[in-house]
Amino acid sequence: MTVLLRRTMFRGRMKSALALGAMAALAVLPTPAVPASEATQVDLKLIIATDVSRSINAEEARIQREGTAEAFLNPEVVKAIQSGALGRIAIAMIDWSSPQFDRVVLDWTIVKDKASATALAEKIRATPRTPGRRTSISSALELGSLLLESSDKDIHATRKVIDVSGDGPNNDGNPMQESHDKTIATGVVVNGLPVMDENANGYYPGLDKYYAGCVVGGKGAFVVVVKSFADFGAAMRHKLILEISQNETQIKQALESLQRNQLLVRAAAGDSGPATQPQVMRPTNGYPGGCDINGGFGGF
Repeated sequence: MTVLLRRTMFRGRMKSALALGAMAALAVLPTPAVPASEATQVDLKLIIATDVSRSINAEEARIQREGTAEAFLNPEVVKAIQSGALGRIAIAMIDWSSPQFDRVVLDWTIVKDKASATALAEKIRATPRTPGRRTSISSALELGSLLLESSDKDIHATRKVIDVSGDGPNNDGNPMQESHDKTIATGVVVNGLPVMDENANGYYPGLDKYYAGCVVGGKGAFVVVVKSFADFGAAMRHKLILEISQNETQIKQALESLQRNQLLVRAAAGDSGPATQPQVMRPTNGYPGGCDINGGFGGF
């Protein structure tokens, strides 16, 4: 058997394994408890994809859950949800790391007001972390796309978004560029929240540029950069407003708030010069060295 033939067979087996893993992640879901009378049409279907790879310790995982829950309790986020034509959105959550560990941890939930947002926040807080291994953003996009597509018969939306947060580049699963391009081609928007905490085990310099060049994409896509896990909740809140709201004034206020907070941080550090690292970034074309990075946390 030639080397080329062996490689081709190996790649085929890997793709089959990844597909089975995604199907298994969806198979554990219960039957969606969405009232047909009000959940058929929504303004947005949003998937929140959370990094649970080994570089994320227990405290950081707790901060991510708590920050996401707190964001939905914020009146401005509820206002953003109600600004749409229908005034309601559908939310699902996945935990991602290596493809075989990816799981849907929160099935589709309709949010339309303070009460439903509060109920969602309680579910998020009560959701335990999924065990993880390496960092496969590509598999997060694949599972997210499958979850969006499989729910189309029950929940229809004019916009579909996958919201990816994480602390490292793709180092497992299918090639990042391939998964990225396939996702964007279906009309799904991918936004990113890279966590660049210099005091964390998983700190990766340049992750903001990596997310801009390799992860996000689609109409109006953006990156909100987090420089500390302590700021995760505030960043998530602003990002939710930016991707949910249909109110131009509210969107402008959220952008101004992000920039103002960045300037306050720089002023506290004694730096009054112009900001060199934007808090909100738009997609760029690729990343030096490519979108698949060897090494990283979680390997044997």
